[in-house]
Amino acid sequence: MAIYFTKKLALNQNPMSEKRQSYLRNYRKDYQAKRVNLTLSKAEYRAFVRASDGEKITSFVKRLALDSLSDKKPVPAEVMEELRTLKFAIRNIANNVNQIAHHSNTVHQVSQADENNLFQYLKQLEEAIHSYTEGRLMDTKDDH
Repeated sequence: MAIYFTKKLALNQNPMSEKRQSYLRNYRKDYQAKRVNLTLSKAEYRAFVRASDGEKITSFVKRLALDSLSDKKPVPAEVMEELRTLKFAIRNIANNVNQIAHHSNTVHQVSQADENNLFQYLKQLEEAIHSYTEGRLMDTKDDH
């Protein structure tokens, strides 16, 4: 019985196809992570630790480098949290607007002018948030 079991295992073993092996070779060649070493003075390292706000230094430096390549401005964690709060508030407002629109469509008592005014207020809110965000980013940039 053991001999039959061994032969059966040998028959079920299917070596990887040549196409699959080629794919894996090319994948490893093209997508394998590359390690980069960076040497910092103690003062530079401490500056990165302070600026990283608790994030791992390697992750922080990588994010800064990638953001710099794509011309993105780094956003401090404190500002990101404020933006999350604002985004939550805006979504709640949008939900309320949808409820008002649904109600107006049901009872047909809200005029088109009222709806346009509502959307104008939302546009003003968006502009205020945008200018706040830009100002906040400039404030944090001046702090560092």
